[in-house]
Amino acid sequence: MVDTRRLEQLMSPSGTPDATPNVPAQSAGGRRALALSGHREIRKTGQLNPRSPQREARVAAHWAALESCISAPGTDKAQTEFNLLARQSEITSRFDILRTQLLQAFRSRNLVSLGITGARSGAGASFVTAGLLASLARRGDVRVIALDLNLAAPALHRYFDIAPQHTAASLLTGELAPDASLQRMTKSVAIAPSLPANEQGVGLVHSAEDLAQVLARVLADYAPDVILCDLPPLLQGDAAMSLSMALDAVLLVADSTSNSAADITACERRLAEQTAFLGVILNQYQGRIAP
Repeated sequence: MVDTRRLEQLMSPSGTPDATPNVPAQSAGGRRALALSGHREIRKTGQLNPRSPQREARVAAHWAALESCISAPGTDKAQTEFNLLARQSEITSRFDILRTQLLQAFRSRNLVSLGITGARSGAGASFVTAGLLASLARRGDVRVIALDLNLAAPALHRYFDIAPQHTAASLLTGELAPDASLQRMTKSVAIAPSLPANEQGVGLVHSAEDLAQVLARVLADYAPDVILCDLPPLLQGDAAMSLSMALDAVLLVADSTSNSAADITACERRLAEQTAFLGVILNQYQGRIAP
């Protein structure tokens, strides 16, 4: 379903990605036909100082206080079938490779927050965010927070059959504290699912400072190793660009069946000037991409 080879090239120390097996259509990607560049040098600030036992105790208490995930009352048959497909080993193995390389890059460069955005709606950003989150959860030794920040069309909760209780707009505007928005999936993985915000709510949130304040609170209370942010589409409005300015790095997801090479190039140019741009993942890869 996804082709991560370009990202693997960018994040691999040798510049040569490991070979990945062929996966069936809808669940795999082959070799990229289009070589994309345009990422900015990622900052390298060294290793974080270890946390004190007192700090660890406070963080553990915050995690323990989180409510467990609230199950969705009804299930969509098509979504359930898709979720089962996404759990097949040939797909999860791809996300595990991406997870390992992401953790290596984040730890070596002292990064924490990652935004995942699509060129346009339907590109698969939420799917990639969910796949990474599930893969990180399988590790069991990292703390991960996921925030659904696609205010107008949140979808992250659908991949885990979770019922969102609030909008991301309430979180970003400070109306709700992170602990009121987060639902705990495991002892070290939590998600802030979102209800769709109305037009007024979407319009209120266009500032990197809003997200920066949320991230600071999340870091202080939960000390996550990784914060995944599912962002709105990059080429549809300015919300994704504004929010990405508060993040350490951004990953772009493009649908090779609907996003053109011009779309991807435009996204790369925008992101390269704003934040550390890790690269592009192609979704629905069929061996070619529209010119």
